Formats: sequence, C-alpha cells, structure tokens
Amino acid sequence: MSGILNATLSGLNTDSYCEMGPYRDQHFMGNCDLQEKALKNSCTLYVGNLSFYTTEEQIYELFCKCGDVKRIVMGLDKVKKTPCGFCFVEYYTRAEAEHAMRFISETRLDDRVIETDWDVGFKEGRQYGRGRTGGQVQDEYRTDYDVGRGGFGKIVQQQKKAQQTGIY
Repeated sequence: MSGILNATLSGLNTDSYCEMGPYRDQHFMGNCDLQEKALKNSCTLYVGNLSFYTTEEQIYELFCKCGDVKRIVMGLDKVKKTPCGFCFVEYYTRAEAEHAMRFISETRLDDRVIETDWDVGFKEGRQYGRGRTGGQVQDEYRTDYDVGRGGFGKIVQQQKKAQQTGIY
C-alpha cells in the first residue's frame, strides 16, 4: 500500500506541462549543458503557431491571466517586418511562467492551437524569422494552404508565381 502512495505522491512533484520541450535556440552561445541550465531558470516562454494576424494586445490579454507580463516581443519577418507566427513572453517570476506553461499551452488563440516552450531569454535580433525569405523556416516549404499563416509557404508561392509567369 505504501508503494502506491509513494508513487502517487512522487507523481505530484512532476508537472509534464512545465518540463522542457523540444524547442531549442539553434544559435545559443554556449554548450547544451549551459542552455539546459538557462532554460531551467528562465522566466521567458517561446510561443509558436500564432496566426500572422494575432496582435500583441491579444497575446498580452491571454498571458496576463497567469501573472504579470514583463514584456512581449513579437516575431517578425526580417524582410517585411510583419508578424511571422511566434513571440516571446517574459514574466517577472518563474512561477508565473510555469502557470502559463500549465494553463495556456495548447489552447486556442485566433482559431489556432498555440504552443509554448521554455526559452533562455530574449536577445536583440532573435525576433526575426531565420528562413531564407525572412519568415520562419517551417513556413517556407509548407505545401498546405493555411490562411492564418499567409496561405501556402513562401517558397511554394514563389514557385507558383514563376509557373504562372513562365519564368523558372
């Protein structure tokens, strides 16, 4: 009986919503151990799968329900300087960020299921998409039509335009 109770109690000490997800900044300056340590102490969340039409005000309205938001940094297309489907939300405390991970991850905003993950903290320049065309890499090659993310992927759009004009 005590084995079952101990297993149940130890399960209460873990929170799968607050564990480290797969997202990692590929340009992090430091080794994997340093990045893991920074992630475990971070108060900053990476928020992905946003609609290109979601506003900073909408993000603030949702995320402030979990704590005091210190700042929001919208992800931008590095060429057009328009939103490109992600942002960073920074809280004052780790506990507030954990509440957001627990209660907001995988909820709907602008008809999209948003994803949250831990981030090491915003540094200038990280707000820009890293794709070849200025947006996010994942959006460049998307072959499905997604109205909330600008239609087809940018490279697919360029290929269709080239086919229509006869320029290859």
